[in-house]
Amino acid sequence: MTESNNDGLLPRDISATPVVQLLELGAHFALAERAGRMGYWRHQLGEAQPHWSPGLFAILGLDPNEVRPSDAFLIEHIHPDDRATVMAAVSAARKEGKPFCYRSRSWNDGQPERVFETHGDIERAPNGKIIALLGVVREVTSEVAAARQLTESESAYRFMAEEASDIIARHSRDGRLEFISPAVRRILGFEPQDMFGRGPYQGAHPDDVEQIKATLSEARRTSGMVSYSYRVQHRDGHYLWFETHLRFVANPTNGAFEGAISVSRDITARKAFEGELQAARERAEAASHTKSRFLANMSHELRTPLNAIIGFSDILGREMFGPLGGERYVEYARLINESGGLLLDLINDLLDMSKIEAGKFELHYEDFLVEEAIKSALQLVERRADEQGIAIAMLVSPEQLRLRADARAFKQILLNLLSNATKFTNKGGKITVEAAQSGDSFVLSVRDTGIGISADVLPRLARPFEQATNDPSRTHGGSGLGLALVKSLTQLHGGEFAIKSQEGHGTEVTVTLPLKKPAEAERAA
Repeated sequence: MTESNNDGLLPRDISATPVVQLLELGAHFALAERAGRMGYWRHQLGEAQPHWSPGLFAILGLDPNEVRPSDAFLIEHIHPDDRATVMAAVSAARKEGKPFCYRSRSWNDGQPERVFETHGDIERAPNGKIIALLGVVREVTSEVAAARQLTESESAYRFMAEEASDIIARHSRDGRLEFISPAVRRILGFEPQDMFGRGPYQGAHPDDVEQIKATLSEARRTSGMVSYSYRVQHRDGHYLWFETHLRFVANPTNGAFEGAISVSRDITARKAFEGELQAARERAEAASHTKSRFLANMSHELRTPLNAIIGFSDILGREMFGPLGGERYVEYARLINESGGLLLDLINDLLDMSKIEAGKFELHYEDFLVEEAIKSALQLVERRADEQGIAIAMLVSPEQLRLRADARAFKQILLNLLSNATKFTNKGGKITVEAAQSGDSFVLSVRDTGIGISADVLPRLARPFEQATNDPSRTHGGSGLGLALVKSLTQLHGGEFAIKSQEGHGTEVTVTLPLKKPAEAERAA
């Protein structure tokens, strides 16, 4: 901006006058105050009223037209716990002539607490005498809150790391330890500071290093969490089993790999327990195989003399080579034959159960008429049923119903169910055998009016060697394999086994089989 001089000949720049320059400087400072959310004060020594800038009024939330600047006003609005600190800082500055700095909290009834930071200095006259104090004030409430929250978070994480029973570690980009929690002292016997700088595989068992490398390489490629087990050397020299969960850490801004965080746990005891379990499992499997082999061998060894006993007793009972000389001898021969037959059935059951448990029982499928199979089985129990006065009814629907299954196994199912029914049905009772087609399934049920079974015993009945009662007065003999065999043979066919009973009212056993050979069995054949 220019104007003419008194004679109007030479223009002069009035923007260069001190007054204009001061106004421009004031405007610039006001802009800086607003942008930085700060203010300043100046107190001329010897004057009663200090000078406050517009920015100071603004950050204090005061109206310059209502509040008159004074040191007393400021002190009244400083938290009582901070007043002594402020006064001491100002007094020391006046006495020592040095810059000062302090933080103080606001003190306004009903208003949230705010924190202000003041940086001050002294102003001297040309002769060096202190003539004024200056202060620049800035609100730092949010900064203080953030710093407090960060400190609390760091304290919490440090507390968790120091008190955790597992080892928490931070690894650099090249895998070296930058931090490790104090748990390493208890678990591995090392001081935490002794571990800093350790490489990623240092201390690991040599046989496990390659596996660790492969696992970490894959995890880093996929940037995921990885878990792995390996052995780590204790300070004393022995090895412990560790389970480590590790996660790679990336820079949130550019995604660059920055290191990893891991949590490791001592699983030595668990590994030992797992080893004991595995050894126990192997011993049990070996014992089971030994038992199966023993039962198979014993069964074959017993069959040879039993076949002779059964055969010769049958010859004697029939008196094929002449009379025995007395009816009692004939009766004895019949009893020997029946007892031998029962013993042979028991041995066959033991052998079949051992094969089923060993997974070596093979089914041989064939087509047969259900009615013929049931009649054949009934012939073997009719004599005992007649002796007990037990009526047996049979119903097959449709009459020419055919089933594709293992005929021998089906006969075993029938015989075991019929034998149980006749064994536990009192004189004058009734047994009903029903066989019917239901969709693609064959349903066989054997129902009796016998003594029944209590509800607490039912869940145990289909287990090998389980019997319904241990009461001698109600013991009916048997090995307890009957229903277990029925259930196992049914399941081998891909069928289902069910039993219903009420004590004193009889029992019903239902076997459901596929009418045709299962597809997987067909493919295997």
